[in-house]
Order: sequence, then structure tokens, then C-alpha cells
Amino acid sequence: MIQGIAFDLEGTVVNLELAHHEAHLKLCRELGVQLTLEEAIEKIHHFIGGPDSVIASEIFELSGKEQSPEWILNQDAIYYKQFLATMPIAPRDGFVELFEWCKQHAVKTAIGSLTDDRDAQHIIDASGLSRLFDPTTIILKSHVKNLKPAPDVFLETAKRMGIEPTQQLVFEDSPRGVEAARKAGSRAIGMPVYHTEPVIAALRNAGAEEVFLEWKEVPIARLIL
Repeated sequence: MIQGIAFDLEGTVVNLELAHHEAHLKLCRELGVQLTLEEAIEKIHHFIGGPDSVIASEIFELSGKEQSPEWILNQDAIYYKQFLATMPIAPRDGFVELFEWCKQHAVKTAIGSLTDDRDAQHIIDASGLSRLFDPTTIILKSHVKNLKPAPDVFLETAKRMGIEPTQQLVFEDSPRGVEAARKAGSRAIGMPVYHTEPVIAALRNAGAEEVFLEWKEVPIARLIL
């Protein structure tokens, strides 16, 4: 039986992917790479889920290589913050209700995010998640050695919740996050931001046992029993 649930932060719980992806696409255009969102998801392998440093290297390879990956990464961060300033920061619809169900039924909860600590903490505070989660079960980039798809983050969330990884259910929006959960020995559920067949198929291929498009669709009682 599942005793704890670990949630990825960006995309899965708080949808800020538009800010990330608009920044990536704007940067691509400036470097002479014209891509639609669908093309970017296909051609930039880490477009969904990051990390941004790897995305910068992938954009570098697609471009004329006139700017370094480091320059691309720094410029991307500037554009991201510009887009982020225009967006509301709040949990996706239905998440708080699911979280409250977990609380009422004594299901432990954690956040497993590899967003940079400062950005992640801003998102957690601004979205109100800091009022829901025990800070000792919020695992961020600085808490682990290896990034997803390595299992480190979800091994740590299970440890902080005091359960075995096999007793943990993980919600993720990216294939790399699903891979990380599976490598940790946990069950994984896909919660994509984009509801296209290639995105859903990628989550299933990575090991997601089920994929849901909205939190209100998640049959949480069935999943944990």
C-alpha cells in the first residue's frame, strides 16, 4: 500500500512551463532557429523537464553556434524571469483538494524538485504551497548529488517521509522525472502540462503507469490502495 506521495513542483503542481518554454522559443528565434512549440518538444530532447543547462546545450547545437551554451543559459534565464513576472503563480486546479484528501487520510506528502533552490522557494512561497508542506519534506536541487533521471531526489523524498521507495507514489510531468521515480523503485503517474499524444506517449514509455490531464481526474483513493 502506498504510504506517501511525492510531487514534482514545476509543471506538475504549479504550471509555469509557459514562461520557460516562451523563453526557450524566443531565444531560439534570436539565434535563427525557428521552431513551433511542437517542433521544439520533438527536437530539443530536454524541452519538457529540463534542466535548463542541458536545454542551453541543445539549443547551441541547433543554432549556428555563434553564442556559447553559457551565454544561451544566462539569456534564457533573463527571458524566463520576464515571462514569469506576467504570470500568476498558483497550484493547478484541483491540486489543493487532492492534497487535503491526503492529509485527511494520513497519506504523507513531499515535494521532489530539481528547480534551483532560490527559484523553487519563490514558487513554493508565492503559490501558497509553503502552508501545505512540511519544509523538511521539500527536496530541492541542493539536497541531491545527481539530477533526474537519476533516482536521488525520489530516494530522498521517501527517506524524508520515513517510508520505503516502494511505498511511494510519484506525480511527474516529464519523462525524465518518471524515469527517476521508477529507478528509485516507486510507482509513477504522469501529469503533463501539454495534452498532445506525443507528450502522453513519452510519459508512458518512460514508465508512467497512468497519465491524467487534470488533478480533478485523479482517482487518488484507487491509486494508493
